[in-house]
Amino acid sequence: KEPMNKRKILALGFFDGVHRGHSALLKACRGLADSLGVTAGAVTFDIHPMSLTKGHSPLLINTPADRDALMQEQGIHEIVTLAFDEQLRCLSWQDFLRLLMEKHGAAGFVCGSDFRFGYLGEGSAMCLLQFAKAHDLPCVIVPRLSLGSTVISSSHIRSLLKDGSMEEANRFLGHPHRLTGKVIPGQHLGRTLGTPTANLAFPDTLAIPRF
Repeated sequence: KEPMNKRKILALGFFDGVHRGHSALLKACRGLADSLGVTAGAVTFDIHPMSLTKGHSPLLINTPADRDALMQEQGIHEIVTLAFDEQLRCLSWQDFLRLLMEKHGAAGFVCGSDFRFGYLGEGSAMCLLQFAKAHDLPCVIVPRLSLGSTVISSSHIRSLLKDGSMEEANRFLGHPHRLTGKVIPGQHLGRTLGTPTANLAFPDTLAIPRF
C-alpha cells in the first residue's frame, strides 16, 4: 500500500459541481504532476467552509461521493478530504499550507485566481505563489473562466438548478448533472401506466433541480 504522504501536486478548492472552471484547475494539476512524475491530487473538505465561517452552507450541487467520482474521472488520483472543524478554520494560511506539505506530501499547488484560504480567508492566490517560491515548489494559478459574459461558478449553477434550467446548468458544468439518491418505495402509480418509475430520497444538503 502506498503511503498517504507520497509526493503530489494538490489542486485546492471545494469543487462543488466539478464544473468547467474546476476542470481547468484539475487539468493544470494533472499536467504539472505528469511533468514532475508525481501524483495528481486535490484537497477538499467534508463540509462547505461557509458552515463555520458564515454559520450556514449553500445547498450543494453534488454529494461528496459524486464530487470525488467526478474528480477521479478527470484524472485526479488522490483526493484529500479534510475535516473542516474549528481547529482547521483557525489555522493561518501559512500553517494550512505547511499541513499539506508535512501531512499530505504536497510537492506543488494549483488554485484559482480567486481562491481564499486560511483564517478569515487571509490567504490568496498571490500568497500561495509567494509561499511556493519561498519553498522552491511549483505553483500554477488558473484564471476564472466565463461562458459568454457569465463567470462560471458553483453559485450560478445552483441558481440554474433552482430554476430547472438543466441544459444551461449542464453547459456550465461541462458534463451531465450528477444527482445520486436512495430509491424508496412510492405509490406504484407508474407501473399502472406502463412506465415504472423510481422515487429518490435526497440528502437535505443537496440543491434539487426544480420539478
